Formats: sequence, C-alpha cells, structure tokens
Amino acid sequence: MAVANKKSAPRAVKSAKPAAPTKKASVLAREAQAAKKRLLKLRADTKKAIDAAKREVAQAVAAAKLALQAEKQAAKEKLAAQKEKAKAAKAAKSAKKPAGAKTAAPKKAAAPKSAKPAAKVVKAANASKKAAPKAAAKTKPAAGAVAKAA
Repeated sequence: MAVANKKSAPRAVKSAKPAAPTKKASVLAREAQAAKKRLLKLRADTKKAIDAAKREVAQAVAAAKLALQAEKQAAKEKLAAQKEKAKAAKAAKSAKKPAGAKTAAPKKAAAPKSAKPAAKVVKAANASKKAAPKAAAKTKPAAGAVAKAA
C-alpha cells in the first residue's frame, strides 16, 4: 500500500527554459543601472565611513600616547621632587645634630614613650578631681545631719 501512495503523488516537471519576464527589457535595463548606482554609492559611503573611522582610531591612539608620556613625565617629576625633599630633610637633620648625635637620637625616641604615661596620669588626676566634689557633697549633708541632731 505504501507503494501506491508514492505513485499517486503528482510531481512538478521542470521546464528547460526560464519564465518569461513580465517587464520590458528597457525597464529592466533601467532598474539594473539604478541598482548599480546604488551599489557604487553604498561602496563610496562605506569607504568614507571606513576612512573616517580610521582617522578617529589614529587620533585616539595619538592621544593615548601623549597621555602616557605625560603620565610618565609627571611620575618622573614627582620622584625627583621626593628625592630632593629627602635630600633637604637629610641635610637639615645633619645640620641640627651636634657631634655626639648618635647618642642623642635614642633619647628623642624615648621621649614620646614617656609622654604617654604622663597623659594617663593627667587623665587619672582629672578623674579624681571629678570624683572629689561628689565625695565632698556626700560628706557635707552627713555633717549637717549631725548638726541638726545636736
């Protein structure tokens, strides 16, 4: 039965010659010329766009190179300024130090350490000052109560 179904389906026969055009040859020729013009214009526009994009890329690359050079120069100047500042500081230190400067340096380093406990002592003294009036206030009413009782 499957064979019968295949034979019953009609098949289109391909013709040897192409279908005849519905338009005249002169109209088709004009359309072909217009299509060629559009293609050439599109190619020209594309070429212009590509050239413009290439110019933009070249400008961007040049700007990036200039920015990189400027950053490098700024970094060099900053480093030179730091070195100059360090030299000036070193010269100032050596000018201020007396002949026995090596023994004096540890004393200066020890001074800030001793300042910290002094600050703690000051804070403790301030805390005791705050606590003293409170203690005195507590003792005064007691003395007054004794006076009233007498």
